[in-house]
Amino acid sequence: MIRIVAYFLFFFSCFARIQSAQAYDFAKIQSFFSALQNEYGTQQPLSEISLRSLKRLSEFDDNLILYNNDTKAFLYNKNNLVGVFELPQSSDMMQQWEEFIVSVLQTSSRRFDALDGKEADMETLVLKSIVSDFDSFSRVDKLPQAQITARYDAVHNIIYIKPSLFYIGLAQAISDTVAAHPQTAGMILDLRGCSGGNFNEALKTADLFLDTALIAYSQNNKKQLKYYTATPGDILHNKPIAILTDNTTASAAELIAAALSEQSRAVLVGTQTFGKGSIQNTYNVKDQTLFLTSGHFFTPSGKSLDQAGITPQICTGLHNSCTTPDRDNFSKDVKIAIELIKNKIG
Repeated sequence: MIRIVAYFLFFFSCFARIQSAQAYDFAKIQSFFSALQNEYGTQQPLSEISLRSLKRLSEFDDNLILYNNDTKAFLYNKNNLVGVFELPQSSDMMQQWEEFIVSVLQTSSRRFDALDGKEADMETLVLKSIVSDFDSFSRVDKLPQAQITARYDAVHNIIYIKPSLFYIGLAQAISDTVAAHPQTAGMILDLRGCSGGNFNEALKTADLFLDTALIAYSQNNKKQLKYYTATPGDILHNKPIAILTDNTTASAAELIAAALSEQSRAVLVGTQTFGKGSIQNTYNVKDQTLFLTSGHFFTPSGKSLDQAGITPQICTGLHNSCTTPDRDNFSKDVKIAIELIKNKIG
């Protein structure tokens, strides 16, 4: 009797786990394909991207291997064939390839020796693999923390602003700080460590200090151009601005650094920026965020920042290097910026 009960409990446990796997809907994959269909123009066939991504399942479980020929895919677990899947007929039908990937993942999840808690990790692995096939900047990651340091240096009569990223509302926060200190002699905008953020917020921030000048222009995946021009008015009334940069200054932070420096509105102090000229839309996928590139932006002079970055006018790295920040003397850039503002940049 005890043995019968034990067998029953074992069977029930296995059945419950299979049901759990079957019920799992791999929502991140489905959210991704929805975003992909609406926002991203693929440059590689979805067939290649999907199959390459699924073949990385072995990184999650080395017993899982996927093979394919021209019409079918074959999933093996511990050298046992556990699934045969018809490949979608079209190499670029989003919904069909989404369904194909989900079907393979669901079959994979039902074959784990230790299933509990693994589905989400497996899905994230495949999603990261898919995203990495598009460009070097699309990714699945945690959203950086949004914060700002904004203070008035009464000794030098200078406003100091340091954002962690360009979040919605940052331009207004900067505007409020400037309005509270109309007597200021100038501003230091510290973009060291700023990894980017919201593209439109960066445009708004640049607009605060430019007067009807070109901020940037963008090109989407259909090669369509869009120009962004500042509205009339400069909230600092042409008082000097120094922008601090380093090799972690990226994306939206580079946009404003390039716009203000190329329009002779600010001087850049520090070291070369990261080099990321992509425009990204963000999508929440459970506990992580999908950053999907939808286009690229260019500086007012027409430069692409991808891989190149921006070299500051005043380099303050090790031995005055333009590429290697002096991490042991973090305050040096601020001191130089203060002197530049006191001398009205020069």
